[in-house]
Amino acid sequence: MTGLESYSGKWNWMLAAHLLNRTGFGPLPAEIDQAVKDGVETTVTRLVSPENEGTDFPLPNTPEIPDQPRREFSGLSAEERRKKMEELQRANRESVDDIRKWWISRMRRSRWPLREKMVLFWHGHFTSSVQEVKAARLMFNQNAFFRKNCFADFRTLLVGISQDPAMLRYLDNNTNRKEHPNENYARELLELFTMGIGNYSEEDVKDAARAFTGWTFEGEDFVFREGHHDFGRKTFLGETGRFDGEDIIDIILLQPCTAIFMANKLLKYFVTDHPPTEMVEAVAAQLRKTGYKFKPVLQTLFQSQYFYSTEVYRTQIKSPAQLVVGSARLLDIAIDERALAISMRGLGQDLLAPPNVNGWEAGESWINTTTLLLRYNFAGFLLSGQVPAAVSQRSRARLNRLGKPKNQLADLLSPEVVDNPARLVDVLVARLLQTKLDAKARQWLVEQAETSRLSDRVVRVAHLIMSMPDYQLC
Repeated sequence: MTGLESYSGKWNWMLAAHLLNRTGFGPLPAEIDQAVKDGVETTVTRLVSPENEGTDFPLPNTPEIPDQPRREFSGLSAEERRKKMEELQRANRESVDDIRKWWISRMRRSRWPLREKMVLFWHGHFTSSVQEVKAARLMFNQNAFFRKNCFADFRTLLVGISQDPAMLRYLDNNTNRKEHPNENYARELLELFTMGIGNYSEEDVKDAARAFTGWTFEGEDFVFREGHHDFGRKTFLGETGRFDGEDIIDIILLQPCTAIFMANKLLKYFVTDHPPTEMVEAVAAQLRKTGYKFKPVLQTLFQSQYFYSTEVYRTQIKSPAQLVVGSARLLDIAIDERALAISMRGLGQDLLAPPNVNGWEAGESWINTTTLLLRYNFAGFLLSGQVPAAVSQRSRARLNRLGKPKNQLADLLSPEVVDNPARLVDVLVARLLQTKLDAKARQWLVEQAETSRLSDRVVRVAHLIMSMPDYQLC
């Protein structure tokens, strides 16, 4: 028994909600109902088989920002060049905001939320930040690469990200030349992207860096510059040859520690903060067996006994993306997604700008005494439209410009539900928590509903539920 055996227990509403929460952002009651009707196998198959959504999400504007003033600036005065560069930089910042808005809109409205959840996974794994890349278009192209290949095999992802202009700039491989090898990308490739620290030597890093010399970009495209590449013999993880970057990737994929490393990352992201050794080894074996194809591995994982066990069910702390996007969905909020991006940043997850090359720590690190209060305040912001006092002056000004959120939760409930405190509590608990409350907590909510003015009842009860510790879990 590995825990990856197919789930054989009773399929119910709460388990369906668990699956859709882990593979998306705040499932709606109708979506959970459909998953219950379809069953676990059919639902999982649909989740891992996204279709093209065509023009459902019009692309944002993404102007390119040069490292240096363009040649046409040469005839301008210093003051004119400064103003031109400020205009370009402002356009780039606005474009970054538009990309965040576009991506959050996809998280909220896509018919294939697992695809967006995987894009977020790869964004946190193969970290790049717009603060260093300084080009919205390159970050957007990287995001599009993740979306196209999110369920592909690991080799496709590794080769693609190694040739991605945003990554090449972020980790300085665009300056990696045989005369002066730059080890930044090679080091992070081994330590953070594939194998983990302790599974390679400093000499391995040095020779891997030599293999990636000449890998750079021009404009938006990968370029291999032969004159900058070291064609000499290299020794890497015990093998010797005239290796280039793809050879290094192939050797990495042969290492057992690579499968263990990626299995651990997948389990932490989708299943549990502390995956047991036997589960890590079982998922690693699946990765090796499938040639590192992620679609069949995820399909097996989401249908497994372990995924629906009490050790896993509702034990994961929602990331800011999960909390913010999920809350907006569940409350049916009318809001500019740029306001959601600002809220997400305040809670510790700034899309397109992870804190460092390690990405976000995630898990239990999402919550401390400060961020927990901010989470409660965020719920109040969505429900009342009042910007919390703790928000910075700059963010407050931006949120006010974007307009107040309008929750439409009351419109989803019939007058008969609102008039009946006990029934209202049950409906809101089902919608927002998607699990059972103990009798004492439920009775307390009913009492709060009974003592609330009818006009405020829905918002008050919803805010109380969203301020419960249970609401921070999925």
